[in-house]
Amino acid sequence: MEKIKASALVIDDQAEMLFLCSSLLGQVVTEVESAGSCKEAREAFHRRNFDLVLTDINIDADGDGIALAREVKNISPSTIVIIMTADPTIETAIGGLKSGASEYIIKPFSMEYLESVVRNAFEKAKLSSDLEREKALKAELQAAYTQLEAADRAKTAFLSRVNHELRTPLTIALTSSELLGRELKDEKSAGVWARSDRALRGLELVIEELLLFSGLLKGELKLERKETDMQTLLNETSSRLMFLYEEMGLGVVFSVEGTPYQVNCDPSLMREVFEHLLVNAVKFNKQGGGITVRSSYLPDRAVFSFSDTGSGVDLPDMPRLFDSFFQAADYLTREVGGVGLGLATVKRIVETHGGAAAAKKNAPGPGMTFSISLPRLANTGA
Repeated sequence: MEKIKASALVIDDQAEMLFLCSSLLGQVVTEVESAGSCKEAREAFHRRNFDLVLTDINIDADGDGIALAREVKNISPSTIVIIMTADPTIETAIGGLKSGASEYIIKPFSMEYLESVVRNAFEKAKLSSDLEREKALKAELQAAYTQLEAADRAKTAFLSRVNHELRTPLTIALTSSELLGRELKDEKSAGVWARSDRALRGLELVIEELLLFSGLLKGELKLERKETDMQTLLNETSSRLMFLYEEMGLGVVFSVEGTPYQVNCDPSLMREVFEHLLVNAVKFNKQGGGITVRSSYLPDRAVFSFSDTGSGVDLPDMPRLFDSFFQAADYLTREVGGVGLGLATVKRIVETHGGAAAAKKNAPGPGMTFSISLPRLANTGA
């Protein structure tokens, strides 16, 4: 049987027994040292730590095996201690175990018995160590999970308050802005009002994004499917965002492949999907660039893609694009704003409809293309 890769110290004041135990133990572990007195044992153990200590109980006037076992465990708690004696008593057995010894064996013993005791002691120590590591790991994971749960609850609570704390005053501000715009006559005042109004409507988009995502997280939004004219829905959504196109000087081109058909979906949620993808194409575009929206009506599914002419996203960031609160880069976040929920919302809504969302870099041209596909369900007349 293969030796255990470990160091051992044998302690006994009888030279013959010390030699015999050292020889026997040398057949089990790879490295063995010996000590014929308590003083030698202490000197040896203060030079280095051993994986195993095999000690007699009755040694000399400087101490005994039980006291040595206690000293060894204080210095190195992981060291395995085996106590041996030719005069076993209940007191020494209990004292040995209380000192931290793993085993208590009686002289004389055979080579086979010593080997069995030593191997079992190492096996138990390994199992105990593995269990302690597993216990510690579980404790760390539980603590981390508890923190994540607390953070998630705080995030959900924050999103829930958006409706009450932000949406109502924003509605008042938008209505007031609309009324004010009708009263302004001179060009300078109208220009100032236009910038203010665009900022308010941009803020409205962000708040609606937060509210929708909050509802998705809490499972409050239920699908209300009906057969929907996707081209009409897409055009209406795009018209609402005209102020963003104008601000960036963007040209928007629509194309249709195949014969359009109605898709069984929740039109209000799909309007949100189209809005998020169009806003994304605006925000991460360049001034004076373009957006291309393609609708492809395939036999089994409808695919809608939104291409921009921006700088695109680095390849390492591609797998995280649809993660919650993810922004491709800090500098983009500072330049275009947003909270990083748009694409995560798109993915959740589309997958709820049984579809899929994807992103890719344009090649050879600049920018990105984001696409969604929705199944053409049997009850749509297919």
